[in-house]
Amino acid sequence: SGVCTALLAMGKMAFGRGDTSNVNKKAAPVATFDCSACAKHLPRSAFAKAELNRGGDGRCRDCGQRSQCRDCNMWSLPAQLDGKSQCRKCQENAQVDRLLQTPKDEVTHFGVETALRLDREAEHELLLACHKCGLCERMVLQNILDFLRVPFVTNQNGMHFCELCNEAFGELVVTQGQLVHLSMSHNGRIGWTGCPVPRLAFNSGEAFTVAELQKAPSGLWFFRTLAKPPKPKRGNEPKPSDETEVMPGCAFSPPPRLASSGDQNITTESKATCTVALQAFESFWCPLDATLEGRLSSPLVEHLKCKTHKTHEALIAAGQTMLVSRAALKLARDLGEQPTMSLSRFRAGLGLADRFCEPKHVELAAKLERVRDVSIPVKFLRDVLPTRQDFLWITREELWEAEEKFEERRKKGARKGS
Repeated sequence: SGVCTALLAMGKMAFGRGDTSNVNKKAAPVATFDCSACAKHLPRSAFAKAELNRGGDGRCRDCGQRSQCRDCNMWSLPAQLDGKSQCRKCQENAQVDRLLQTPKDEVTHFGVETALRLDREAEHELLLACHKCGLCERMVLQNILDFLRVPFVTNQNGMHFCELCNEAFGELVVTQGQLVHLSMSHNGRIGWTGCPVPRLAFNSGEAFTVAELQKAPSGLWFFRTLAKPPKPKRGNEPKPSDETEVMPGCAFSPPPRLASSGDQNITTESKATCTVALQAFESFWCPLDATLEGRLSSPLVEHLKCKTHKTHEALIAAGQTMLVSRAALKLARDLGEQPTMSLSRFRAGLGLADRFCEPKHVELAAKLERVRDVSIPVKFLRDVLPTRQDFLWITREELWEAEEKFEERRKKGARKGS
């Protein structure tokens, strides 16, 4: 019997069915490549041949169908980008980020809500200041707020943001680095109240370059510029002495004695260099209203007069359209949820990519059901609702249809099991 068993084992090994020499050997590692877009380690099959050639970009098949947003550098499908290569988030919040001074490597998901919150905080500070001054009457405070508010315009950090036009612009016409010309106003007065020191000597007609802009607590704007200091009057000139003031950057200090003629020549050149340093430019401040450019019409006034702003304002006043941001904030208060979740009802649930919506969209958004809270698998919803692309929100009608089909499927499975 032992001989038969040995012969049977040798036969199996001859036919290759009993060879166990390769059982404990590790499989050869699969070659992986790094995608240049998503930086993932993927196998060779995840790349097209054209991408891995010498002239290819090295992108995987998924990234090859995507395009990069020029603002946030995120890769998205062509349907999620507009003609300017911007994703929906950057298209909606690019101007708000200018107002909020958001870093370039960050993306604001609901910038309008943040801007409105900062605006309300500024109004609360104003009400506290009025209360400290003894103004406590409600009608008076309401009139003050109505006077300061500009509908659909938020002011922050020296910039204005218009929700209707989705545009951010500066509070002033003058910008840093611009050339301004001094000019006397029509009433012959210049507001120097709150101006930092040293003050610029006013000479009408002179031109200066704006180096810095600063707003005083009084609300007046002042600019800093570089100019030569005024020459001292005769009789007030300092007497020459051994302790001569040396300007920063001038390393010359006149010696008390001169040794030779050679030292005399060197000392003369050093004195000339120091004289130029003493006549260097210094910083001076001047009111912006003392310039021709500073008295031009405000950018806010010009924006409120434009045709686009008036058209949007008329449609909203007539009740034909609504801002999606304002509608989401109101819906969040009514439903008691986060504003970002309410905004997702309009964006992901209804598929609205525009900044405006109709009043009926508010009712439809309020009736949406969150897929996360539904007891139906997402895989089954994709089979039942093939036309829907996003499964974050579904309507009640779609939910009822999915529940009926899911219940029928569950009963059929129970019958087969019994």
